Amino acid sequence: MERRKPAAIDRATALRYMGASGWTPDAATAVLLDKAEQTVLTAAAPRAVYRRLPRTALPLENCGSDLTRHLQGCDEVLLLAATLGAEVDKLLRRMELTDIALAAAADALASVLLEQVCDELENEIRAQIEAQGVFMTGRYAPGYGDCPLELNDALCLAADTVRGCGLAVTPQHLLTPRKSTTAILGIADHPVTGTRAGCATCHLKETCSFRKRGTTCFTQD
Repeated sequence: MERRKPAAIDRATALRYMGASGWTPDAATAVLLDKAEQTVLTAAAPRAVYRRLPRTALPLENCGSDLTRHLQGCDEVLLLAATLGAEVDKLLRRMELTDIALAAAADALASVLLEQVCDELENEIRAQIEAQGVFMTGRYAPGYGDCPLELNDALCLAADTVRGCGLAVTPQHLLTPRKSTTAILGIADHPVTGTRAGCATCHLKETCSFRKRGTTCFTQD
């Protein structure tokens, strides 16, 4: 299904992704960000798909302790996938060959735009779920914490992401188009919040740019 684009992209979060949290851009940088934001919004064609299933419908037995904790007490799961579409990928590839600074800004803004699309969809689903007297955790993505990327294969197959939103999985278990995401949310008959994975089990802990700056990917500094 198609999803609407927000009028603007959260620039403060994009700056955090670029390693410039709390910085007020100078005039030249503001112009660069304006250009990147407009080109990303023009190119983006957000689409998403979701599906509610019994927890047993996915092979979750060997998907890490972090996801197990996140889904504790949940008998059902909601699978969600979203993408900004292939045109954003093409845009970023062109920029990477012609203007590195613009490409870096556009890449960060595209990532934030994808999050905003997912946040809005999650809020809509959450309202529907809670109206039924059940509760839902937040999103948890394969590859986060100690959850293997291989889960993308089963998740996308179960949610039928190719037909639902044009999102496929590569042989390396990565998503294509590049600016895409998948997530699993737990559903229970009692209040649940899920749990965040920590840095200790994250696959990227040795190379994480956030850790090098003394912060994390989920803490605004």
